[in-house]
Amino acid sequence: MTLRTRRILSLIFIILFLAITPVIMFYAVGYRLSKNGLAIQKTGMFIIDSKPRGAKIFIDGKPQTTWFSSIFNKKNFMSTPAKIKNLLPGEYNLRLELGGYWNWQKKLTVNSGASTFAENIYLFKNDLPAQIAPAATKSIHLSPDKNQAVILSAELITFFNLANEAEKSVKRNDITGKNILWSQSQTKIIIDNYLYDLADLSSVIDLKKLTANSFNYKWIGGALYYQDKNSIYRLEASGLPKKIINYKIFNDYLIKNNYIHLIIKSGAAANLEVIDAVTGQNLKTINLPTALNYSFINAEQNLLNLYDHSHKILYLIDPLAVYQPLVEIINNVKTAFWINSSNLLYTNDFEIWLYNLETKNKILLTRIADTINQAILHPSKDYIIYSTEQTINAIELDEREKRNITELIKFDSINSFILTNEILYFSGKIGNAEGLYKFFIQ
Repeated sequence: MTLRTRRILSLIFIILFLAITPVIMFYAVGYRLSKNGLAIQKTGMFIIDSKPRGAKIFIDGKPQTTWFSSIFNKKNFMSTPAKIKNLLPGEYNLRLELGGYWNWQKKLTVNSGASTFAENIYLFKNDLPAQIAPAATKSIHLSPDKNQAVILSAELITFFNLANEAEKSVKRNDITGKNILWSQSQTKIIIDNYLYDLADLSSVIDLKKLTANSFNYKWIGGALYYQDKNSIYRLEASGLPKKIINYKIFNDYLIKNNYIHLIIKSGAAANLEVIDAVTGQNLKTINLPTALNYSFINAEQNLLNLYDHSHKILYLIDPLAVYQPLVEIINNVKTAFWINSSNLLYTNDFEIWLYNLETKNKILLTRIADTINQAILHPSKDYIIYSTEQTINAIELDEREKRNITELIKFDSINSFILTNEILYFSGKIGNAEGLYKFFIQ
C-alpha cells in the first residue's frame, strides 16, 4: 500500500469518525432524527413491568429485541420488566403477551425527554375454573380477614376455611341468608336472626327469643347490637340483652365515635338525629328528603353514608358540620363501597362509577348491556372485578386511552363470588355441573 493510499484511507476514517461520533453521542444522550429526517428530537422511554413478569413486549405489533440480539442477529426478545429507550415522541401501541394469560394492550404516548410508565399491569390467567363443591350454592360471604367463607346451599350452611379448604356444615332449616354479618374477631356470625359460634356450631342462639321482634343486627366495637321497633339493645357477655336507648320509632341506627345516629320517620317527614351516646342528649336534627326507606351503609367511612332505597340515592353527610352537613348527593346507586378514604366505587344496573370525595368528580368506568350484580376491588387496587348473570370480568383503573376489560369466566349462570389473594371463588352452573368453583386469576 502506497503512502498516498494510506493518507486517503486515513482521511476517510477521520471524516467518518467526525461524521458518526456526533450521531452516536446524540443517540447516547437521547436524541434521534425525527421521522421525516429533517430535525433532531429528544427521545423518551417506556418503563414496563407486569405481574407476573416475563411477558413478551410488542410495540406497534413488533416484538422488541435486546441490543445484543440486534448486533449478533439473535432472537433475544425483551420481556417485563424492561426499559425501552430512544423512542421518538408520539403514540405507540404497547402489547404484552405471556403464555397461559390474557394479552394486555394499550395505546400510550411517549413525550420528549420523559418516561412513560406502564408498571401496574396485571395479567390474568386464561384457564378453566375447578369445581370444589358439587352443590346448588346460593351465595358466598367472605369473612373480614378473607380467611373464611360461609356458603349457603339449598339445605346446608357450610363454613369453609379458605387456607386448607376444610369445611363443616349445619342444616339450613328456615334460614334465608338475607342478613349475614361476621364479628370483627371472625369467631361468630349472624345469619338472619341466629347467632353462631364457629367453635361450636351446636351453640346457636335465636336472637328473636331473647328479644321479640328484634332485627337490624350490627357488630360495633366487638359487641352485638340490634333493635326492635323503638329501642336499641346490646348483647352483654352474660348472653342477655341490655337496652341502651328507648326512643321513638326509627328506621335505622348507627353507633359511631360516641354518637348514636337515628333515622326518624314521622308521617311524610324524615330526620337524622345525632345523640350523645353517654348523656343521651339530642345534639342535632337534620332534615332529610321524604323517602320510605333509609339505611346507613359503609359504617367504617368518616362521613355518614345514608342510602335511600326507594330512589336509589346515596347521601354523604357530615353530621357535626356547623352550616352544611350535606357533602354530596349521588344518584342511581345500586351498590357502593369505598376503595379508600377518598374514592367511592358505586354501580347501578349497567354502569360502574368512581367518585372522588376531594375533587367531587364522578368518572364512568364502564357501561355494558348486561346487568351488573356485584363489584369488588382487586387486591392490587388497580383493577375492579365485577360480575353479570353469566360472566366475571376485570376492568383496569388506568384511564389512559381505554380501560382494558378481561372476561375471566363465562358460565351459564353465576350467583355470587369472593376474591381472596389470587383465588376467585364463585357459585355457578355450566351445563349440568353446578356448585362452588375455584379459579386462580394469576
